[in-house]
Amino acid sequence: MRFVAFAALNAALFGFASAANAETAEDDAGFYMAVNIGKASLSDPTVTYYDVGGTFGGTGATDSATATVNTKSATTFGGAVGYDFGTIRPELEVQYGRHNIESLTFVALNGSAVTLTPSDRTDVCDYLEATSCGGSGNTFVIAGSRVRQLSAMGNVWLDLPIGSGITPYVGGGFGITGFEVDGEGTGKMAWQLGAGAAVKLTKGVALTVDYRHRSVGAATVEYDSASGFTISKLSTNSFTAGLRFTF
Repeated sequence: MRFVAFAALNAALFGFASAANAETAEDDAGFYMAVNIGKASLSDPTVTYYDVGGTFGGTGATDSATATVNTKSATTFGGAVGYDFGTIRPELEVQYGRHNIESLTFVALNGSAVTLTPSDRTDVCDYLEATSCGGSGNTFVIAGSRVRQLSAMGNVWLDLPIGSGITPYVGGGFGITGFEVDGEGTGKMAWQLGAGAAVKLTKGVALTVDYRHRSVGAATVEYDSASGFTISKLSTNSFTAGLRFTF
């Protein structure tokens, strides 16, 4: 339903913008390059480590340990190249962000809720190959742990000039996001929706402010044939400011 409503809104706005701003659109057309920087927050994902039976005290063929990951907001930066047709702007965008992991809280071992003993904490810390583990109970604070994301997206934006050199826009796109958790990662398909506004500074130069919501599907990362981890969907919300140069 979200995509249907979004498509209907874009279609209605496109008709309005095309009729009212044809002359302005023609003046602004051309190839462009854009750069931006801002802040991004990552929804706290769930990670499930799996390994051979007995690793986490189980008796089956495979053991699992499930934890929620609490991440900090991160600086994000990127750039794009595209073509401004006046109302429609297709582009290719690259965006990078690195979120420090504030803590891991283990909620289950082998599918059952658990309260870790000091001995269990030592075993988990050893499994994570951490030099030290802060925190207490089921929560671990491991210095230097992070989630990295590098996204390459194909976007289409709809410009809605309102005069006075201000042009709001809405749109979205699809692409791929490569992500890494403490040195282990993979790539998955991703989609995003967004909105923003461009403020014309001089001919061919505009200041931009943007909001993006990007979603990356759940994935499995293998350490070897018997062990690895699965990570839930990654949802990122970012606010950025930048410059766009049209040629």
